Amino acid sequence: MSDARTGRGRTFDPVGNRRLAAYREAMTEVNGLRLAYRGFIAGLAGGYVWAAIAMVLSALADGDPLRPIRPLALALSPVAGSPELAFVLGLAVLQAGGALVGMCFAYFFARFFTARATLAIAAPTFTLLVWGLLGAVVARDSGIVEFATHPIPAVASLGYGLLLGAAVPLRAEVTRYAGSPST
Repeated sequence: MSDARTGRGRTFDPVGNRRLAAYREAMTEVNGLRLAYRGFIAGLAGGYVWAAIAMVLSALADGDPLRPIRPLALALSPVAGSPELAFVLGLAVLQAGGALVGMCFAYFFARFFTARATLAIAAPTFTLLVWGLLGAVVARDSGIVEFATHPIPAVASLGYGLLLGAAVPLRAEVTRYAGSPST
């Protein structure tokens, strides 16, 4: 499998720790496309979870279930003033953003997790960071400062992150068979 002249198929091991080198070699065997797809699907489902949590909490707290979604729709189109258009465009933004965040989290970060507990902690943390960045950008561009500082979207992001952490597979679930021709 490995070529001693080129070093292909083996990880360089300057310290002589063979167990670590074997671990690094297996790390290249992760099927990244399958992992990204599963993250994409989890992100789509998470977009619905975010919308449901945010709309229910906003309806209970403020009496306006579209309050957390309206700034997202207005960021996409300035004519999204009607409730129907705000709902449709806001949900479209949530689905596209949720799928992108889920895919990026799965492809770039989840491939390194081998324990479900660490993944369940990392996913909500990642989604809170993304929410902080997204909320700040939308608040800056739209002038709706309370959009970034209101706790309801942050709680919805935690729910999204919990779903993402539970749905994204661990590294062992997407590892290819040993000796695959792609590595």
